[in-house]
Amino acid sequence: MKALGFTALLLLPLVSSAQQDGAVADSAKVQEKQHALVISAGADGMHVGVDRADTMKAGPDTIRITTRRKLIRIITMPRNDMDTAESLKERLADLRQERRNLFTYWAGVELGINTFIAPDGRVGDGPESGPLQLNNARSRFFAINFMEEKVEFGSHHAGLFTGLGLEFLNYKLSENNTLMANGDSTWAVPMATPDLRKNKLRQIGLRVPLMLEFNTKRAKLPADAQELRGKPDWSFSRKDNFHLAFGVVGSWYFDTMYKQKYTEGGHNVKNRSKDDYNLLPYRLAARAQIGFGGLNLFAEYALTPIFEEGTAPDLRALNVGLTLVGFN
Repeated sequence: MKALGFTALLLLPLVSSAQQDGAVADSAKVQEKQHALVISAGADGMHVGVDRADTMKAGPDTIRITTRRKLIRIITMPRNDMDTAESLKERLADLRQERRNLFTYWAGVELGINTFIAPDGRVGDGPESGPLQLNNARSRFFAINFMEEKVEFGSHHAGLFTGLGLEFLNYKLSENNTLMANGDSTWAVPMATPDLRKNKLRQIGLRVPLMLEFNTKRAKLPADAQELRGKPDWSFSRKDNFHLAFGVVGSWYFDTMYKQKYTEGGHNVKNRSKDDYNLLPYRLAARAQIGFGGLNLFAEYALTPIFEEGTAPDLRALNVGLTLVGFN
C-alpha cells in the first residue's frame, strides 16, 4: 500500500504537467465544463481518471488523489494579475501614460495659411513687403508633428510638453516677378513675359515646441486594486475636454527651393533653384493653441525675421490653421 501511494505521488508532477500543457488532451474544452483529475490507489490497484462537472459540484479544475484513509485535493484557479502590488503598480503606470498621451495636443497633421506681417502692418502684401507679395489663400503651412513628451504638474490638468515635427512653408508670390539675390540683398524683378503659372518659395525644417498646456476634463486614475478589478477595461476619453496651450516653437530649415512654372513656345517649362535667397535658416515663434475635444486651432507668430538682417524688409512670419489628424 505504501509503495502504491509513493508511486502515485511520483506520478503527480507528470500528470500535473500534462494537465497544464494540454489539459488532458484539451478535455476542458468539451462543452466548456469543469473537470477533475482523479488518482486513486488501494488494494485493487491504482486508477487514473477524469470526472466531469455533471458528476460533481461546479467549481475550478482540481487534481484529487484518493488513498485508503486520505483525500488529497489540489485546486487550480486562474491567476489575477491585480493580486500583487507590483502588477497594480505596472497597470497604474500604463494608465498614467495613456492619459498623458491622450491629453497632450501636439502629435498630428496640421494645415494652415502661411503668410507674414510687413513693417507697415499689412499681411502678405504691400510695398513694404519688398520681394515677397503673396497670394495668401495659396500660401500654405503644413506640418507633421510625430513625437511628443509631457511632464505633468501633479495631474493631467496642467503640464509642460515638448516634441518634434517636420514643417513645410510655402510662399506663393502673387506678382509676375522673379526673385533675385546676392550676398547683400534679396529683391524682385518684374517680368512682362512669360506669364508665370507657379511662382513660389518653399522651406522645409524640423520643429521643436516648448508649451504649457491646460485641460479641463476630469480623468481620474483608479484609487486601488479593488477599484481596478471592478473595471479592468479602465480607459479615458477627451470628449468634451477644453484645452489651451501657449509657448514657443523653434525651427531649423535644412532645405530651401524657389520654383517657377510657365509656358513658352507651346512647351511647359519648370525652373528650380536651391539658393537660400538670404532666408534665415532658423526661426523662433510664439505659439498659442486652443480646442475642444479632438478639435485644435493654432497660431504661430515669428519672433525672428524671415530674411537675414539688412538683406530685405523685416517681415515676420504668421501661420494660422488647425490640426487635421491627431495621432492620439
